[in-house]
Amino acid sequence: MKLGDGRKVKIHESPECDERDGLSSECSQLLTEWLRWTDEVRQTEKNTSSYTRQVTQMKEAESKLNAANSKRSQHIREHGCR
Repeated sequence: MKLGDGRKVKIHESPECDERDGLSSECSQLLTEWLRWTDEVRQTEKNTSSYTRQVTQMKEAESKLNAANSKRSQHIREHGCR
């Protein structure tokens, strides 16, 4: 890559890591699920019977997402991939 003043710099490229890619993919899927439940909760009135169930589902999806993100971060720290 070339900077504005004409100097060239090399962009860091992460080595291939199948486990990191798999963990990142899982995080993306869990984020999608959590966002879907968050939208459902926002669109549901609080006095309906399904509201409590949806909030529970949203919280479960959030905890799964947090666990997956932690696992991915731990892998990156231990393995040294980015």
